[in-house]
Amino acid sequence: MRVAIIPIIKQMRIKSWLKNIFVFIPSVFALKLFDINVFTASLLAFIAFCLVSSAVYTINDIRDADVDRMRPAKRGRPIASGALSVKAAWILAAVFTLAAFGIAYYINILALLVVIIYFAVNILYSFRLKHIPIIDVFCIAAGFVLRLYCGGAATSIAISDWLFLTVVSMSLFMAFGKRRGEMTESDAAGRRPVLEYYDLGFLNGMIFVLAGLSMMFYALWAIERGLNMVYTVPVLIFIVCKYLLLIHGGRSSGDPVTIVFSSKSLLVTICMFAILAVALLYSGL
Repeated sequence: MRVAIIPIIKQMRIKSWLKNIFVFIPSVFALKLFDINVFTASLLAFIAFCLVSSAVYTINDIRDADVDRMRPAKRGRPIASGALSVKAAWILAAVFTLAAFGIAYYINILALLVVIIYFAVNILYSFRLKHIPIIDVFCIAAGFVLRLYCGGAATSIAISDWLFLTVVSMSLFMAFGKRRGEMTESDAAGRRPVLEYYDLGFLNGMIFVLAGLSMMFYALWAIERGLNMVYTVPVLIFIVCKYLLLIHGGRSSGDPVTIVFSSKSLLVTICMFAILAVALLYSGL
């Protein structure tokens, strides 16, 4: 039993749960992070998204098991390696999905609806949409936007227009960066078929355009928000520039979580940005 737990935990991809922090953004920027009811609702939304995202990862890995076995970076995944059987993986995905839906339903119907949409979009992505250029990237970005709106739905906090545009552009920036990283990987075995439709010139152009839009939209949100939030803009610019450097350095697959944890300076700066933003918001300086 002890041995069986290890591939299950690995399959959950706990490190990727970092993306689910997006559900806390509405409560943080609405100055309600320390409201116990709001924090509890955000935490439950975070747990629901952790579970549903693990379910999606599991279903996607079942779907891609044969391809993953051809890629050195992915052949060690539990399903591809045989450490977790396909039958056990389907059961695991079902448990994760039902648990996520149950928690979201406990929060409210709107939160449940967002989680269901996230699950549906990702299932469509796994079975069809990831093979359609541009749509595949928008599906990846939609996951981050839905995390944001799940946090808003769980806490009944409205999402501002500038914040929405910031998250959309930042999500697309990371999604195109992921495709660029996959295209520049030295190992061509098992490469995504959709990459045949992309070229580095197009991806580089989209990455830089969306990086600029991300910084502009955030700056406009910060100015509108007040509370000296404009002073967080230079920190965000540094984060985006460092992220761009890592993407174009060819040392990563473009996965956002991998990139963040591969660079201590980037990780530290992101933490500094979070601390500065919370300090300015909640101290009223």
